Amino acid sequence: MTHLIAICGGSGSGKTFISRALRDNLRCPSAILSYDSYYRDQGHLPSEERDLLNYDDPAMLDEELLLTHLTKLRNGESIDIPQYDFASHTRMKVTRPFAPKDIVFVEGIMVMQLPKETYDYVIYVDAEPDVRLARRLQRDLTQRGRTAEGVIKQYLSSVKPMHLKYVEPAKGKADFVFHNDENDGLDEKQMAALLRDLKAKLIH
Repeated sequence: MTHLIAICGGSGSGKTFISRALRDNLRCPSAILSYDSYYRDQGHLPSEERDLLNYDDPAMLDEELLLTHLTKLRNGESIDIPQYDFASHTRMKVTRPFAPKDIVFVEGIMVMQLPKETYDYVIYVDAEPDVRLARRLQRDLTQRGRTAEGVIKQYLSSVKPMHLKYVEPAKGKADFVFHNDENDGLDEKQMAALLRDLKAKLIH
């Protein structure tokens, strides 16, 4: 049986970092599924209009497809993950095969917009706003073809308000809150506590 573990938190909080650490530390077959792959294709719009959209609104993500894929994984079926080009806001023609594992970490800003019952366990990765902004700026400049001006403008106009409206409330629903303000490696004490809780509740 596949267990689904949600890993949510604000942009730049370290969701991917914590997901990879968990995958590497758990002694059972596991994999990471990123909700970022499920942004809706905006190729039908001119590029100028695409740039004006609020990509931090949950409606920009294909929730229906993600739910379908999570159901298939629970049933032991493989899925084909869409591949998204963040520079052009379009879906690529190719997909990536993804096989079910004992544990699938479903990570993303908006994963908790799905019902909590979708998951077996919820982790909220928490970090101070200035830390998250600095990390997002570094990531988007080096990995997503953005400009510093564009990243900061988007953060102030949509990332921050959407975080307060949709993401922050998920903290109260989490089974574990992982505080991740530092940039000097993994907090081993928190990770050990999280691993103990996961093993007690899910891995027997």
